[in-house]
Amino acid sequence: MNRRLFLKGIAGASLAAPFLSSLMPRPVRAQAAAIPRRLVIFFTNNGCLTNRWFPKVENGPIDAAALTGTTLEPLGPVASKLLFPRGLAMYPKGTINGYFDPHDQGMGSKLTCAPIDAAGSHWSTSTSLDWVASKLVNPNAKGPLVLSVGSSFANVKGILSYQAPNTPYSPEANPKNVYTSLTGLFGTGTTTPADYKVLQGNSVMDLVKGDLDTLKGMNMSSADKAKLNDWQALLRQTEIKITAACNASNAAGLGITDATVAAAGGRDMATAFTKGGDMMINLIALTMICDANRVIILQWPGFATFTWDGMNHTADHHGISHRNGSVAVGGTCAANVIDNIAQIDGWYAGRYAKLVNLVNSIKEGDRTMLDNSAVMWLPELADGNVHNNNNLPIVIAGSSGGYLKQGVSVNLDTKALGTGNSEASCSAGNTSVGFNTGSSTGNVPLNKLYVTLLNGLGATNNGAPITEFGTMDTSDVTKGITNPGEVIALKA
Repeated sequence: MNRRLFLKGIAGASLAAPFLSSLMPRPVRAQAAAIPRRLVIFFTNNGCLTNRWFPKVENGPIDAAALTGTTLEPLGPVASKLLFPRGLAMYPKGTINGYFDPHDQGMGSKLTCAPIDAAGSHWSTSTSLDWVASKLVNPNAKGPLVLSVGSSFANVKGILSYQAPNTPYSPEANPKNVYTSLTGLFGTGTTTPADYKVLQGNSVMDLVKGDLDTLKGMNMSSADKAKLNDWQALLRQTEIKITAACNASNAAGLGITDATVAAAGGRDMATAFTKGGDMMINLIALTMICDANRVIILQWPGFATFTWDGMNHTADHHGISHRNGSVAVGGTCAANVIDNIAQIDGWYAGRYAKLVNLVNSIKEGDRTMLDNSAVMWLPELADGNVHNNNNLPIVIAGSSGGYLKQGVSVNLDTKALGTGNSEASCSAGNTSVGFNTGSSTGNVPLNKLYVTLLNGLGATNNGAPITEFGTMDTSDVTKGITNPGEVIALKA
């Protein structure tokens, strides 16, 4: 039965409609579809000040206090829905097949857990997580939604997604194209007050409670009373709670209209990162509402010069992460470089918090859309100066439908991890760029997190749980996967 007709049939004077024999069997067949689980990856380049980024608790429950004074302080209100998988490392690391570039590997290997090709364009030699996941969980095996803010590089340093080995997939950088793809899914018609309340997660029974109470108070036969009680039980069983419909009205409620999308499409970096970035975040939420894609990436270009929101940097993020303001390594510290990195880290934390809070504000059944998702901040590197890929700063918001733990930091290693010391250089009067900012701890294969996320999405290997991802989990390309399985400690 059409949902709108069903709602009209139970409301007000039409309350008796469900008693009609022609309507009774239909709700039984119209069982509520399972609420989809989704994976959203928020990807940033060039590492961070690791000693400021991590929560104060390395292993154990966290709350807002554990984030106070850290880069992630803006996430305090949703601390109970955060998971920090501590001690993870990306493999392979170092020189592989005679080639090494930490940025090429940080991009090409990050979502593939495979080596990059030592020749040519240095593309990854395997398929990335987003494509593997989308083929398993998207309706009709649709590919992932891969977004970039402002622009995207057509080389290994700007490509994160791989549709197949040596087959890079360029992200979509134009908000208008994303919006246009969604408008074709919008429903038509006028939303009635009752429909709106149902869209906000209210029970159909709650909406017609007054009519039901009046009807129950009437003098009716025992058979009719039994029939009414049976119908109530049936309705409770089959009603679907939906928070937001895929239509233009709800898009506008997210700040998405033809005019705002056009205004967010500026090609200058300041507009792209501010209006454009916010619009991409809103479009991600709308994509989730419309169930247009269950696997989404938002990547931020790593070579932007931050000249907005109170920042007035003179070198791009990549150069600042090197501490000297250039592509060179070592040398003399750039002026105010630690403060500038802290500003960038804080700005990204604000964008991630905006995404998390927006998704968390949308009700879906008896939960929020965040509860049914995993929204992960994934970095290219840990510390941008030492270019290390161990002890990675990763946070996941949402439990993927109850699959993941929440409100906790989990040390996956066998020893204390620490936070590194990203301020060993260029602070306290030290003007020389050094390389003692990394960490030797935190070397649990990142592959195992990806296996856990795939299973949390409901993906399977021909009905069985996923046990492996990528082509290797050490820096020895000949060994393959040596440590299969999930990270059990992260599961709820």
